[in-house]
Amino acid sequence: MSFQLPAGMRPAQPPSGGGDDEERRARAAQQEEMKRSMIQAMLEPAARERLSRIALTRPQLAAQVEALLVRMGQQGQIRGQVSDDALKGLLEQVSNQANPKPQAPQQTSARSRTLGSGITIQRKRDDSDSDEYDL
Repeated sequence: MSFQLPAGMRPAQPPSGGGDDEERRARAAQQEEMKRSMIQAMLEPAARERLSRIALTRPQLAAQVEALLVRMGQQGQIRGQVSDDALKGLLEQVSNQANPKPQAPQQTSARSRTLGSGITIQRKRDDSDSDEYDL
């Protein structure tokens, strides 16, 4: 039994095996590996260790620093290996770009103070902290 399509209609193409998607993933994996090896070659062991620890806690910051390192390496701005102190400077630079205006802690009272990011620190009141007994 065969089914005839109306005039002007074509049968749907069967889904492809995902060759384009697989190629795209393979290219992305290859680029990621190249980036990883480039960064590994650029950094001294202490700087590499620092960046890997930062990647565990703040992956977005680490990705920004890695992108900056790759860009600087491609432009020829990096000569030799990047030291731990130089990496700290790059981290500060990237952090300052994300948070352009760091605020100093504000003292609200003798027992509490407010940090720039909306965090308030309050000391517990203790019986021995009474203001009545100034000696």
